[in-house]
Amino acid sequence: MVKVVIFDFDLTLFDSSKIKHLMDKRQWAMVYKNIDRCSFYPNVLNFIEELRKKSIYIALVSNAPATYIKKVLKFFNIDFDFIVCYHDVNKHKPNPEGIHKVLEYFSIDKTETFYVGDNDIDYKTAHNAKINFYGVPWGTFSQKVQLIHYENHIDIFEKIKNNYSL
Repeated sequence: MVKVVIFDFDLTLFDSSKIKHLMDKRQWAMVYKNIDRCSFYPNVLNFIEELRKKSIYIALVSNAPATYIKKVLKFFNIDFDFIVCYHDVNKHKPNPEGIHKVLEYFSIDKTETFYVGDNDIDYKTAHNAKINFYGVPWGTFSQKVQLIHYENHIDIFEKIKNNYSL
């Protein structure tokens, strides 16, 4: 049974492409001033609400700093059950340490979760943690990955049922 869905943040849930150049330069003060120029991808918030209705926890594992993640979530008034950011781990993605922290926090087995991301690093992170992975359609992958479509809740929950028993 799926108990937790783990997400990457930037370019998976949150379209930060308009401020990526500032993030790459580590100009965090400017990043924070421009959060309002960004948004969550369509249907992300509906999907999260559907997970909550099914009593499935949501977690983030991101290589971004916690201050940034928390400012974005506060700005958009969104709450996650557990967050692992850059400074919360010694080894960063694609090392599975962040995913292991989620598993430990919720006291769950690898079969009770999956990871959603937008690139090869996220895919490798899930692979290294030995959990299932779904990519977002706008992601960039060097191999074929199973995709998840936020706008189609039925599709998502069918994939969950096909891989796990809900």
